Amino acid sequence: MRPFFLTSQRLGFSTWSQDDLPLALGLWGDPNVTRFTGGPLTAAQATERLSREIGNLERYNIQYWPVFLKETGEHVGSCGLRPRNGSNDAYELGFHLRREYWGRGFGREAAQAAILHSFTTLGARALYAGHHPLNDASRRLLQSLGFRYIHDEFYAPTQLMEPCYLLTPGEPGAPNHLRT
Repeated sequence: MRPFFLTSQRLGFSTWSQDDLPLALGLWGDPNVTRFTGGPLTAAQATERLSREIGNLERYNIQYWPVFLKETGEHVGSCGLRPRNGSNDAYELGFHLRREYWGRGFGREAAQAAILHSFTTLGARALYAGHHPLNDASRRLLQSLGFRYIHDEFYAPTQLMEPCYLLTPGEPGAPNHLRT
């Protein structure tokens, strides 16, 4: 079993290493997982993405962390943060789940853990998130987590204007102890 730096009821968050290329390719190379994010990555692109995630951890202490079932160690997907416009205290939240874990509440559970970690441990002042305009499941999840729509923004991988959302510690949907 991998060590976890963050856990929720069913999930454990770890960090990516270069040895995780098979997991990264299995996730970001899957056309079902990447349907709304620009399509599946090739092996070379997955290697580059993995290196970028490792670099984000080294530079900012964040990444789209790999997430596993605590009980079995199965790879569920990734959930985490990336810097937003070079800021050290405003991050973008994202999550990607393997298809076999869709519809079981893992996205919500992982996002809630990442949100709490970002505000309490990392001292984030804001979280941003976006989604493909046709991805209703992501829209509903973000709104139920308390994110509020702020504008549409161009997303290069899809070449589309995509809805963008904001969550701050004082938002009604933020974890209870973070509300003012």
